[in-house]
Amino acid sequence: MALKHSSALPPEMLRVFETLPQPYLILSPELYMLTASNVYLQLTNKTRVEIEEQYLFDVFPKMPDWSSEEGGIAFSLNKVLETLQPHQLPVTRFDIPDRDDPQQLVERYWETSHTPVFDAEGEICYIIHHTEDVTKRVLAERALKNSLDKETQAAATAERLGKQIEKLFAEIPAQIAIVTGPDMVYEFINPRYKTDLFPNREVLGKPLLYALPEVAGQPILDILQHVYKTGETVAGNEINIPLADEVGGPVKDHYFNYVYQAIRNDDGDIISVLSFKYDITELVLAKKRLEQNEKELLALNYDLANANAEVQATNEEIQSANEALHTTNQELFRAQESVLRLNDALEERVEQRNIELFNAQAEAARERDRLKRFFMQVPTGICVLDGPEMIFELVNPAYQQLFPGRDLLGKPIMEALPELDGTPIIDILKRVYYTGNTFEGKELLVPLARRVGGTIEDRYFNFIYQARYDGDGVVDGILVFAFELTETVLTRQKEKENEQRFRFLLNAMPQQVWTARPDGSLDYVNEVVCDDFGRSMDQILGRSLQEFIHPDDRQNSSKKWKAALQNGNEFMVEFRLKFHNGQYVWHLARALPLIENGHIRLWLGTNTNIEIQKNNEQKKDEFLSIASHELKTPLTSIKAFNQLMQRTSDMHKLNGFIQKSALHVLRLEKLINDLLDVTRINAGKMEYNMEPFSFLEMLKDSIESMQQATTSHQIILEKADDVIYTGDRFRLEQVVNNLLSNAVKYSPEGKKVLVNCSIHSDGSIIVSVEDFGIGIEEKNLMRLFDRYYRVDNTAMRFEGLGLGLFISAEILKRHHGSFWIESTPGKGSTFFFRLIPDTATKAKPVADSDTHYQDDTIIIKYNPKHNRLDVDWIGFQNLESVQHGCFKMQNMLIKNNVGKVLNSNIHVLGNWSEASDWGNTEWFPDMEKAGLRYFAWVHSPSVFSQLSARKSIYALKGKLVIEFFTDVKSAEEWIESV
Repeated sequence: MALKHSSALPPEMLRVFETLPQPYLILSPELYMLTASNVYLQLTNKTRVEIEEQYLFDVFPKMPDWSSEEGGIAFSLNKVLETLQPHQLPVTRFDIPDRDDPQQLVERYWETSHTPVFDAEGEICYIIHHTEDVTKRVLAERALKNSLDKETQAAATAERLGKQIEKLFAEIPAQIAIVTGPDMVYEFINPRYKTDLFPNREVLGKPLLYALPEVAGQPILDILQHVYKTGETVAGNEINIPLADEVGGPVKDHYFNYVYQAIRNDDGDIISVLSFKYDITELVLAKKRLEQNEKELLALNYDLANANAEVQATNEEIQSANEALHTTNQELFRAQESVLRLNDALEERVEQRNIELFNAQAEAARERDRLKRFFMQVPTGICVLDGPEMIFELVNPAYQQLFPGRDLLGKPIMEALPELDGTPIIDILKRVYYTGNTFEGKELLVPLARRVGGTIEDRYFNFIYQARYDGDGVVDGILVFAFELTETVLTRQKEKENEQRFRFLLNAMPQQVWTARPDGSLDYVNEVVCDDFGRSMDQILGRSLQEFIHPDDRQNSSKKWKAALQNGNEFMVEFRLKFHNGQYVWHLARALPLIENGHIRLWLGTNTNIEIQKNNEQKKDEFLSIASHELKTPLTSIKAFNQLMQRTSDMHKLNGFIQKSALHVLRLEKLINDLLDVTRINAGKMEYNMEPFSFLEMLKDSIESMQQATTSHQIILEKADDVIYTGDRFRLEQVVNNLLSNAVKYSPEGKKVLVNCSIHSDGSIIVSVEDFGIGIEEKNLMRLFDRYYRVDNTAMRFEGLGLGLFISAEILKRHHGSFWIESTPGKGSTFFFRLIPDTATKAKPVADSDTHYQDDTIIIKYNPKHNRLDVDWIGFQNLESVQHGCFKMQNMLIKNNVGKVLNSNIHVLGNWSEASDWGNTEWFPDMEKAGLRYFAWVHSPSVFSQLSARKSIYALKGKLVIEFFTDVKSAEEWIESV
């Protein structure tokens, strides 16, 4: 089916775009889709049949994000067509059908650019639509924002709980204070501490001895200092602390039940002491009065016993002396009255004493009730475990909420919470019970179910286990304070995982990525930055990115960065960065602010390597300058000869002017044809007429044509094997003519050019053109076939656009051929190219086992003595043969568990540079994963082969060690020593 638009690409260029490793879509100016890369089809879940020759918005219907006037796809394409300039879109959401369920859409985000490509007349011939799936980055940024929101909510919850605890301390019916530091400075007191103890003096912010000088020398001071120094919790009952209502006032005895507990910072260091007291002065005084009354009652009983003895003696005297009966009766009567009065007084005192005891017991009960109410109202989980069986004696609501629906009260802990069996918790509780030492746990993991029979969950708690003592000072239970932190800990762990995932994504990006604080100071760079600069992250952040920017670019970069920080707009600038090898490389820096609640939270930036684009721009500018000069020179000469022809009537001179003008016309025609060929190659429109022809005849015609054009050199066909080859004779003749023309041009002092053609044993055709001219340095060999390239030392001495070898290389690639050069500066150069006829046979293995493989291109043997692979590459190589041999080598490496390879290229012929990039990016990394550690590489005599080998290991990372050698013996000595 024919395309409906004029700017269609030829099939060759379509296939080139299809194999690009980036997501590209090629559009005509009418927005018909010409082709797309395979990567683009995978991203959009489309097939090639669905998009080719289709109108863009028929396949991808316009949606709000596509057609938005503020930045949609349609807007961007119209912008390119109107301005003839590239246009880039911000990140755009466009969902695509799910690969497994096309009815469902999958959330996707894209970063898209449109670049126009112009024809020779400056009109747009097609538009390159490049899109990049940035869904992972967008979702990672969203996840990071959600994590930050959760962190904010958690902080608000913590603040609310803090206020609740502060309110609890203000309302609790006990005296609470916190003293800090070795001087025991009052840092906090609750209202009851102030009103009950010191209503007429200020203690907050003052050292203990300064605020309460009357406690100097008292045991309470020693107890506080002991807690502060050792961290041991101390509890006591009925301690007497003499206190005055105001400084210098009279001292009164105060009695307290107390707990002194150390407070530690995050590093575990003791910084304060918490004082928790109940004033039981009235209870103690009542108890003392009761004890005094009991002593007085015992004294009265003793008096009564004595009185009874006296009565008995009186009765005996009455019996012995009747005459004293009246007197004795009177004395007895008086004694009885005294006894009655004494009994009445005793009963009154006993009744008073019983009332005081009842009041004291009632007050003690009220204090217990207040303490119980305090425990039941505290938002922290509190329970009391009684006895060695640790029976739940008291459970407050906050503790019960930790186990909704579970019956705890009255049950031993192992019965109520059986999942604790075998965990450290039971051992900790027993240790507290039998030693009396308080245990404090922070964010301790405890596997517990919330309900009976429920799923056991990993739960995190802060808790305190504190021994409870009876009246004799013996431990009879444990007081438990528990606060669950599961959600906080899991949130923090999730945030850490999100941060690690976010940093992984940033490190996975091929560009330099960095983040900065709102003030512009760097706080993160990815691994690409560290690798490029050869420094660690800490070294880079400590030195600032400005130090790596070229001095000529710093002022402009700093100015734009400061402007972006002030107005919050996008930062974009081009500058050169100094790499670890001392070279400066052009980068495009872009940064955008992350804004939350109207404030910049951070800047996220990237530095993209644009060195190639910069070099291409420079090359293009240089080419335009050269092309302008090269085209202008023959035009000027033609114009001059035409003027001379108009002024003369001498036919002899006229014929000479005509011939010279014709030579310049031919030169101009060649320049124009070269430019047209390059344009056709770039557009994929170079046409080839593949037909069988005599290769020898084509060579002879080319040599004859060039010989007629030059009188300075003799072109000699030394040897030529004839073969019928299927290809484009005209284009291959163009290659030979270019090589012959260059041989003549670049050997001005030479007198001959030698041409040879031979048929190799594998059936391929090898052609060589040798001159005896200026030669080419090794550093320039690989670049000779680049577009517009001309060696520096010849650019000013020889005419030309530097397109001939580029065009020749493209023609040979179209014929699946290869090329290479052997040259010695000052002695001359030999240009080779190789073509493989359809009749050539492919290599067949003559040995294929786990320890030995051999075909016409490679020999691989396992060397058990030195536990390595010995590899010998043979003859001509191309991408297909290199990949085949490398895969065989990898399989044998794995099967024989080998970490060393001795690799020889001594017998390699020609040029295999088309496989070098594949070796660098894919094969060597895979070999390292397979166990390769040491690789001894013996060079081929061919400079082209040596350069390809160097290119194969360019910028390799990891622990793989590769060394180059010129002979096998040196390579063996090295690899046996490692």
